[in-house]
Amino acid sequence: HLAPLYSLDKVRSAEELAAWEARARKFSDAPFRYVVEYKLDGLTINLRYQNGLLVSAATRGDGVTGEVITAQVRTIKSVPLRIPFTGLLEVQGEGIMRLSALEAYNENADEPLKNARNAAAGALRNLDPAETARRALSLFCYSIGYMEGTPFKTHTEMIAFLRENHFPVSDFVRTADSLDAALRCVEEAQESRNGLDYLIDGAVIKIDSFAT
Repeated sequence: HLAPLYSLDKVRSAEELAAWEARARKFSDAPFRYVVEYKLDGLTINLRYQNGLLVSAATRGDGVTGEVITAQVRTIKSVPLRIPFTGLLEVQGEGIMRLSALEAYNENADEPLKNARNAAAGALRNLDPAETARRALSLFCYSIGYMEGTPFKTHTEMIAFLRENHFPVSDFVRTADSLDAALRCVEEAQESRNGLDYLIDGAVIKIDSFAT
C-alpha cells in the first residue's frame, strides 16, 4: 500500500470513550467535531487509481502489504472502474455481501454459505473471479489512504470527494459537536442494526479534523 492501513482502537463503554477524548484533548484545545459511521463487518479492500482508472485492488493484509485481488474486485458492480479524479489515489472500503444476496445465493447453492462476512471474505480471496461475481458483493468506501494534490482538512470533506468521484459511501454518516451527541448517534446505529441488509459490528467515531 502507498500508505499504511491502520486498525481502529476499540472501546466498549462510555467511560472508555471519554478517556479517549481526554487523550485527544492533549493535542488540541479547540472544540471537537465528531463523525459517526457504521463499523461494517466484511473485508477491507484498498483500491488504487491512476489517470482516473482502477489499476489494482488488495486486501488489508498486515496494514503495509496486502494480497492482490484486482480481478475479483472488478466483479463488484458498485466499484467504479473509472473516476473523474486523475491523480494517484488509494481508497479504502469494506467488501460486503448483503443479506439478501446471501439468501439468493443459498437458494441454488450446492453448499449453502453460513454467514455474510465469511462469504464476502471467501469470495474476494477465491482464485476464480467468476465465483466472486456469483456472490454479488457490494462495497462501501470510507477513507482515502493516499492522494496526490491538496490534502483534505476534514473527514467530511473527504467523504464529499468520494461521493463526487462515484464511490459508494454509506448513508449513515452523522456529525456531532459533543461526545454525548456522538453517543446518541451510536444509539441510532444500534437501533437501526436489525433493519439493515448487511452486517455491522459496531460504530466508528472519528474526530473530523485531520490535523487533530
